[in-house]
Amino acid sequence: MQKLSAKPALSLAYFAYFGVLGIFVPYFGLFLDGRGFDSAQIGLLLALVTATRIVGPALWGTLADRTAKPLRIMRLGAAIAILAWFSSFIDAGFWPLLFGFAFFSFFWTAILPQLEVCTFHALNDDAGAYSKIRTFGSVGYIILVMLGGWLYQQFGSEFMPATATLFLLLLLVSLLNLPAMPVAPATLQRKMSFTELFSSKVLWLFMGAAFLLQMSFAPFYGFFTLYSRDLGYSGTVTGLFIGVAVLAEIIAFYYAGAILNRYRFRTLLALCYGLTVVRWLMVAFLAHSPLALAVSMLLHAGSFAIAHSCAMQFIQQFLPKAQRGRGQAFYAGIIYGGGGALGAYIAGISWQNGAGASQTYVLAAVAAFFAMLLAISLPRQMPRAD
Repeated sequence: MQKLSAKPALSLAYFAYFGVLGIFVPYFGLFLDGRGFDSAQIGLLLALVTATRIVGPALWGTLADRTAKPLRIMRLGAAIAILAWFSSFIDAGFWPLLFGFAFFSFFWTAILPQLEVCTFHALNDDAGAYSKIRTFGSVGYIILVMLGGWLYQQFGSEFMPATATLFLLLLLVSLLNLPAMPVAPATLQRKMSFTELFSSKVLWLFMGAAFLLQMSFAPFYGFFTLYSRDLGYSGTVTGLFIGVAVLAEIIAFYYAGAILNRYRFRTLLALCYGLTVVRWLMVAFLAHSPLALAVSMLLHAGSFAIAHSCAMQFIQQFLPKAQRGRGQAFYAGIIYGGGGALGAYIAGISWQNGAGASQTYVLAAVAAFFAMLLAISLPRQMPRAD
């Protein structure tokens, strides 16, 4: 099979990866609810599955940096994740499903951090070119979100396992078609010592802010489709709401390179986190209005797309090349894994089967507010490793 060139192959990989998430993230809560689990069980399952992302990325990132073979790590992770995903087809109760999804999540964490490393390597660290390729991930996400809303109305929540399987297979095929992207072994490149790395006030401020922001997203990722259903919106309309958010994300990713070049990192990050505060308050108190809910979804452009682009720029600038793989893994594990797990656990307790929906989103807004305060405390000029 002839390999694709780097940019088309990477675009397809992002499309397939986030296509899977377009099924998993918005509809996982509905899937678990359809299996008969209550909100506390859903929150616990989301938290424990997300917690595997704390350990997984660090292990895979260390292995990839030491072997200088991130592509092989991604392919292995995708292949075993597919096998683990098959557990979703079996309705055997809470604990078997928990272990199946935890296994899936652990190997799933091998993919994205190394995909980010390979992408920046292929693009010579061009943040603007990265944002355009990352846009294909958002396109995959929005297509599957919209399709998922229709499939949910037609077939119920059990549409998820088979639909996600198709895109998991597409992801594996896309990774097998990626051209070789050798990265010099870490031993040949400059590294920062752990003392130097973890004594940095800038790193702690940035990671603390990102951690709180990810906590704030947990109610949206875990419970928004249930919240929307309880408010009387159909599956198709819910898909449209999420589609508005991802459309805003796509546009923001496309222009992210120019935006990052024009404005200071600290200003952008604080603004994005402030918009997230407004967003969660709108969801908490104005979600009964379709217009207000749609406007809140537009804020996803800042609260996710630009904020994520800022995070990727921070990792590329703050860390030497030898440690960027582990830096991506550390970010994915501590922020997405740890922040997501803690946020999901708190949301599961606060949600109270829908009775505590508004208070849960208020708590999310509080977390985003403190993230904004930490972002404001960052220095005006970001330090550079290279």
